[in-house]
Amino acid sequence: MKRFATISAVVLLLGAPVAIVTLPASLLKHAVARLPGVDAIRYNGSVWNGQATLIIRGGPTGELQWHLSKLRDRASPAPFNLQPTFNWSFDNAEIKVEGSVGLGPASAVLQTGGAIDSAAIAALLNQFDIFLSGDFTLAPSSVSVPYNAQSLSQIRFARPVELKWSGGQVSYILSNRFNQVALPSLQGHLIVDTKGGATATITPQSSKTEYLDLTLRNNGWVHIRLRRRFFDLVAQPWPGNQAADEIVMEIERQVL
Repeated sequence: MKRFATISAVVLLLGAPVAIVTLPASLLKHAVARLPGVDAIRYNGSVWNGQATLIIRGGPTGELQWHLSKLRDRASPAPFNLQPTFNWSFDNAEIKVEGSVGLGPASAVLQTGGAIDSAAIAALLNQFDIFLSGDFTLAPSSVSVPYNAQSLSQIRFARPVELKWSGGQVSYILSNRFNQVALPSLQGHLIVDTKGGATATITPQSSKTEYLDLTLRNNGWVHIRLRRRFFDLVAQPWPGNQAADEIVMEIERQVL
């Protein structure tokens, strides 16, 4: 009996770490199920080093890969500074983004950057009768998301998220008329405001002159404010005599 107990203890001591290391990636489907608007299929590998096909409803589908890069972070308040951090990448024919995610005791810290083809956001822009070419570049950014977040206002950015557009041909419908114009490179700065929305301000890459801003609210509605200089940019001079920086048009549309 004593010999059997010894052998059992050894098996448990050796087997437990092996079992933990080989936990299948499919276990993550329970966590994904809690994310609104997100599905995943075709899990492969383990929870520490694996991949899956990620499906964002109404958005892109692509291959998500991840692997554990470290277990501890000196800045973590958890016991022994434990904060598992995973490097990850998401890509398809139109999107290539990558970064890391650190799992702290109360929130996750997401770092990301990459490139996005305009075709990836065509469905969203088409709702506003806008069609464009060119490429987008997402500058490296860091976002802290509490696990119990109920609104966008609980998300914390280390700095505004920057998205740059290369410029190119843009087609749009305004006042029931089809128009085309070649635009210079532009950039967007994304922040989360205190009212629970995410606001993106669109400017030239060479200055902070604002053309328009878009605010996405928790209820899925987006509010767009166009300044008079925006109409000059798209070769549609505004008929009034408002100053270039004055907001002359506001649009609301439900997108989520």
